[in-house]
This record gives sequence, C-alpha cells and structure tokens, in this order.
Amino acid sequence: MYLLFIDNFAYSLYDIANKIFMEVLIMNLKKIFTLLCIVLIFISSSVFATNVSNNVVVDNTGNIPVETSEESNTTDTSLAAETIYQDLYIYNTDSYSLNDIVYGNVFASTNKFVTNPINNGGTIYGNLYLISGEAIIQSDVVYSNNQDKNGNYIVNTINSYSAINGNVFVLADSFTLQAGSQINGDLYVAADVVNIEQDTVISGNLFVTGSQVTLNGQVSGSAYVTTDTFNMRYFSYITQDLYLNCNNANLSGVVYRNAFVTAYDKLLTESDFRVTQNLSVNFAKDFTFSGEVQGNATFNAKSLNFKNDNSENCIIRGNLTYAVKDGIQIPDGIVFGELTEGKYVEKTNNKYSIGNLAFSLFTLLVYVFAIVFLSKTFAKNAISKLANLDIKNTLISLAIGFISVFAIFLLFMLLIFTGIGVALSLFFIMGYLLIITLAIPLFLHDIANIIKLNLNIYLKLLIVTIVFYLISLIPVLGPSVVFILVFIGTGRILFTLFNRKK
Repeated sequence: MYLLFIDNFAYSLYDIANKIFMEVLIMNLKKIFTLLCIVLIFISSSVFATNVSNNVVVDNTGNIPVETSEESNTTDTSLAAETIYQDLYIYNTDSYSLNDIVYGNVFASTNKFVTNPINNGGTIYGNLYLISGEAIIQSDVVYSNNQDKNGNYIVNTINSYSAINGNVFVLADSFTLQAGSQINGDLYVAADVVNIEQDTVISGNLFVTGSQVTLNGQVSGSAYVTTDTFNMRYFSYITQDLYLNCNNANLSGVVYRNAFVTAYDKLLTESDFRVTQNLSVNFAKDFTFSGEVQGNATFNAKSLNFKNDNSENCIIRGNLTYAVKDGIQIPDGIVFGELTEGKYVEKTNNKYSIGNLAFSLFTLLVYVFAIVFLSKTFAKNAISKLANLDIKNTLISLAIGFISVFAIFLLFMLLIFTGIGVALSLFFIMGYLLIITLAIPLFLHDIANIIKLNLNIYLKLLIVTIVFYLISLIPVLGPSVVFILVFIGTGRILFTLFNRKK
C-alpha cells in the first residue's frame, strides 16, 4: 500500500513536471529514469521483502533453464510447477529457469534468467528484481503464416504465458518480454537491447533506457523511453502518453493521449501511426510525417516532409504549429485546423538552453538551502562539529569518502549473500544515501562560513552555490570537481560520526 502511494505520487509529479518543463526534462530523461529506477528498487525492496528466515534461497544447485518450442504445447512432468509462499533469492548460478509459482518477491542475479510458463509455472505474485546478462519473460505461442509489414509473423495462439503481478525492475544486457506475456504492474528496464513483443501487456507504466528498444505490445499507462533507436510497431498501443528521447525513431501503432518526441537524427511516423490527442515534436533533424493526429500538432524540425499520396494516411485534424529551418509549403488537405509558422530552434544532445540552465540552477539552490536550513534548525550542534576545512582534514575526508563507496558495497553484498537480511542491508544503504544527500550542501555552507565577507550567511551561500554550479558546467573538469567534493563532503560526515566524543 505504501509503495502504491509512493508510485502514484511520483507519477503525478512526473506528469506535471513534463507538461511544465518538457523541453528541459526531455534532455535529462536518461538521468531521471536511472535515479528513479534505483530509488524505487530500494523503496520497493524495503516495503515488500519478508523476513529472511522465511525465504527460499537458490544457489548453483538451482534449476537449469529449459528451452521451449514456440509452436509446441507439450508438457514436461519433471518441470511441474511448485508453489512457493516466500520470497525467492537466486544467485551463484550461471542460468536459471523459473518454473514455479511464487507468492512473494523474486531477487535474481544470474547470467541468464528465464521464466518458464509451461505447466502453469513462471508466475510471480510479488515484484521481480533482476540483474542479468540475458533476461527473458517467456511464453509458449503458435505463429500463423501471415506476416505484418515489418516481416514479423503474427501470433495465432497463445498456449501459455508468464505473468508478474507486481513491478519488474531489470538491469541487463538484453531484455525480452515474449509474445503474450503479462506484467500487471510497472516495468523498469535498463538494457542495451529491449524487445517487447506482440500481444504483451504492461498494466502500468513503462520506463526504459537502452541502445535499441522495440515496442509491439500494450502499455496501459505511459511510456518513458530514452534510447538511441526506438521502433514502435503496428500492434503497439499506449493508453496514456508517450515521452520519447532518442536519435532515431520509427513509429507505428496508437498513442491514446499525447506524444512528446525528440529525435536528434531521423524521425519517421508510418501511415498507421495515430495520436488521439496532441503530438509535439520538440526537435527532429529529419522528420517524415504520415499517420493521423486527432488533436493539435507542434513540429520543430530541420527538415520536414509529408507522405501525402493515395497510399498513405496523412491527417492533422486540429491546428499545426510548425518551424522548419529552410521553410516549407504545407500540402493542401493535411491540416484541418489553423496553420501557424513558428521560429525554428536548433537542438543537439550536448547543447544547453537558457531554460535548462536556469531550471537546473533553481533546483540546486532550493536543494542546498533546504538542507542547510533544516540542518541548522534541527541539528545545529551536529553540523557545528564537522571537521574543519584545512588541508589535513580535507585529505582525510577525501580518502574516507572514496573508501566508503567500496565499503558500503561490500557490506551490502555480505549481508545479502550470507543471508543475514535484506532489511538490514537496506538500512545501511539508505543511511549512506542520506549522508550523500547532506554532503554537498553542508560542504558549501562551510565554504561560505570561511569566506571573509561582511554579508549574511545565506547570501554568501547563494554566491558559493552559483560558483559551484558554474564550475560543474565545465566539460571534463566540472564533473570531476563535483565527484571530488561529494567524496570530501561524505568523508567529513563519516569522519565526524566516527570521532565524536560523548
């Protein structure tokens, strides 16, 4: 229940932010997705994980995956599904096939992970947390002899399919959601290759980042996609919104609300692509449009073409606001509403916009001032005891901060693999994340304190924070400085905790 509230609250904030700051957020979607994925993994683990003493642990003596034929409905009694009423932990195995029904969460780390739905197995009633080289949510289907326009065979019969009734979190080299499979929650994927096949169902939202993403199934929520190449196929439909940031995209299927697209190279919408509300192309280097937009459209493209012949559907039923670098004549019969020509804005992956810079600086200032104010209000004595910013203490803090990253990782792995407890390991992780959260604001506050200017401390903090932000924008040097200061700030807090006197 708590996780459901957190998820819904996060999605609401995310939707509002996208509508207000779409241009800014679409440039940073990959970072936002990665952070969100990690945070939700920690939160979901701590909420839903049961006591370790009641868990099932599978190591290198566990199951070995069995390949199933896509056109066979033959059952194997040796793989009869068992019912597990605890959380399932899988590690120290090269490959694993989940043939069981699990009424709990599944935590897996393996080179290859497969769910096997034959004999009614491959079902998870909790969440799936997976780190794997190759991950497959498997099904058993029969294909017809008919092919779609992309040359893919169309599913004729679904014999059996895997189902995950919670959320799915995946870090992998490749991830495949096979035809007919179901995820009755949200899907978070960070993988090089992601393939979501025909007739799949994702009942929640889709968050995905990778190099090559193919979507050919149903998403009942919204889809947030950051990738190099995105292919949205004929059988795709997204019930809510599509937020896409990519280099190249080929779009078919249906988006039942709005679509927001940024493509830094080529964008092609097919004649069967349909958006029932509004389509906003924030930027495309080479944009070829066909299909149907039932609401309004906004196009900002370096090159814009329309497929407008007898064989193509090319309709915008609302208004069109367009901006093209070299200008264009919009063909007759495409736009039913009003035509408005705007100012073309060039965008690249590496280019900072004024809005982006201003919003990022504002966010940083709010974050720093909030942490400093709360710390001085509720923990004034504690922050006054932080190590002085002299050369010796700074070097010690840097070393402690650097070592702490490896130490917390080793501690986390030790607690997990020795079976001591997920809850305890998450306690240490969340505590360490809290320290990192405090590190930079408290460090900047102490820098402001030692500046010999006859100014209010918060005014000095404002100046120091702006200088820190400008330094962070410097290529190569900026990120290096930020990492070093994070290590120093983290080390100062840990150094003070370990050396405090009664």
